[in-house]
Amino acid sequence: MSLSKSFNHKHLLSTAQLSAEDISTITTLANRFLKDGLSARNKYDYLQGKTVVSAFFEGSTRTKLSFELAARRLCADVLSFTASASSLSKGESLIDTLHTIDAMGTDMWIVRHSASGAVEFMSTFSDCLFVNAGDGQHEHPTQGLLDILTMQQYFGDLTGKKICIIGDILHSRVARSNIHLLHTLGAEVGLLAPTTLLPYNSSEWKCLRLTTVKEAIDWADCVNILRIQRERMEGGLLPSMEEFSKYYGVKMHHILQKPELLVMHPGPVNYGVEIDHDVAHSLQSVIQKQVQNGVAIRMAVMALLGGNG
Repeated sequence: MSLSKSFNHKHLLSTAQLSAEDISTITTLANRFLKDGLSARNKYDYLQGKTVVSAFFEGSTRTKLSFELAARRLCADVLSFTASASSLSKGESLIDTLHTIDAMGTDMWIVRHSASGAVEFMSTFSDCLFVNAGDGQHEHPTQGLLDILTMQQYFGDLTGKKICIIGDILHSRVARSNIHLLHTLGAEVGLLAPTTLLPYNSSEWKCLRLTTVKEAIDWADCVNILRIQRERMEGGLLPSMEEFSKYYGVKMHHILQKPELLVMHPGPVNYGVEIDHDVAHSLQSVIQKQVQNGVAIRMAVMALLGGNG
């Protein structure tokens, strides 16, 4: 399986750096991996002899495990770094930690950090390849890419498709990555959230502002429902979770209006808040498919970057 020579990126820090051709290169390779199967029996030597550092300064289940699994499927050695058990807790700086680990002979960093811009900052102090696995309220490029892959599997070409993002858009790096990619591919994007959970500059995003769940579902081909990020919230953004659920939560009677509607959620899910349990597990939901696609997308991204390292 040969890799595209047109993918000329050293890092993946933001979806804004990706052209439509780049997106196609990534999703095409991911689909090849899916066709072959993601079993441990199917391994590829794209990262043979290379060491990947999995550095998550914030908690994660899906992203961390899928990146580490993807790296192993590409035959990389994986060094899993836990910030709470490191010398960072003793006062060592982020860059000193980076240099210490790089001195051990590393090739690629997968980084999640609570500070926006932290991954790009680290990349300027290292010769390694970097993948942004989520930085603050900035971006989460591979989640955006796996969401695109999932939509393409059901719709094909996304030109003119209507995708509504619902929930905590203010704190969501997933929303920002999705919006960049969807606009690049010619889709229309709608937003549904309380005003307090929309960024101040969201009017500049060229997205349709919707006001009710019913209106959003009537308009959309797909809804991508975001988690309420309580850990990032300061007081006063919402009167209560119950009130948010009443006016913005997606419930079964909503999606039954439109059986062809695709329902997505990047996880983890707050059942009974932004989405009800029966909606998340309905026939219209592709949440588990998103998880599976995450492994393939991360394999594709690392393989392509590794070819430029």
